Amino acid sequence: MTSIVHRLTFRVSRERTLDLDTEVWYAGPVDAPIRSGVSAETLAELRAAVESVKHFVLGVPEDTAITVEYVYDLPGVSAEVWQAHRELRARLCEAGLSEDDRAELLLSA
Repeated sequence: MTSIVHRLTFRVSRERTLDLDTEVWYAGPVDAPIRSGVSAETLAELRAAVESVKHFVLGVPEDTAITVEYVYDLPGVSAEVWQAHRELRARLCEAGLSEDDRAELLLSA
């Protein structure tokens, strides 16, 4: 029996809240049955919020595997820059660098 892995893409951007007039991260599902997304103050909180709603967005049971992809939409950062970043990350992973070493290397570059 082959298990199906569902895929879900969220577009992530910075948005200004109407009620508090503050900047937050917003993640809205792309090409999903539900259009409303989630927001949070930090990217870590945003990822946790996406994890908590991803099964609901697709209307699948909690034990269903879902791979989430994030597409970042930030002013001044082109799609080519994001692609170069993904390629660099993949090469650093292939080179055997730990997540901590990759972060330190990128912060010091």
